[in-house]
Amino acid sequence: MTEWAVLALFAIAASGFIVWPRRGDALDVHTDSEAGELTGERDNLLLALRELDEDASAGRISAADRLEGRRALGPRLREVTEALRAIDGDLA
Repeated sequence: MTEWAVLALFAIAASGFIVWPRRGDALDVHTDSEAGELTGERDNLLLALRELDEDASAGRISAADRLEGRRALGPRLREVTEALRAIDGDLA
């Protein structure tokens, strides 16, 4: 049961590492591409949350595993959402 939660958390961490820009990347990153990457990461995080809920509903993971998974994903989802709001504010 916890294997699914660990697998979901690992997938999110890996996608975050792949999507998140590195310091050595080009400095002239366009806001549109950054917003696109953040939107993709937000969609992945929301999908992972939905999968945790479905797995808990189906009995594949325990309620404690679901809560642990949501607590692990929540802070990153908050960061991504705030970054997207900041970009939207800059474009307005």
